[in-house]
Amino acid sequence: MRSLKILILEPNPFQLMALHQMLNAIGIYDVLTAPSLGSAKRSLERRGTVDIAVCNPQLQSGDGLALIRHLADRQEARALIMVGAVAPALLDDLETLLGEHRITLLGRLHTPVSAVLMRALLDTYMTIPRHSVDA
Repeated sequence: MRSLKILILEPNPFQLMALHQMLNAIGIYDVLTAPSLGSAKRSLERRGTVDIAVCNPQLQSGDGLALIRHLADRQEARALIMVGAVAPALLDDLETLLGEHRITLLGRLHTPVSAVLMRALLDTYMTIPRHSVDA
């Protein structure tokens, strides 16, 4: 698998560790982890654009939605995996936002996240022609 850089925004330490370990088990080792929007932004400033961001857009703090908007506005992610339940109206708005900023929505995963389904989404990303995610 081509080397991927992935950012995970997850405030729950257990969930964050589980997602990080899952990605490592799949063979993804360039994983930025962030428990908050502020730490996610600092990681992006230090490490640059990521291939894929993983977050729940409906975090109670509002960090998930704010991160997605930040990533879209600054073109700091090529694709997004949403984790957790997402209200249909919000999903429609997010799909529009992502489409306008040419960020690929790879899919949505419910918690607990399945490693098989995560791997399938990562494999989908790998099949996207580079020019369509880089453009």
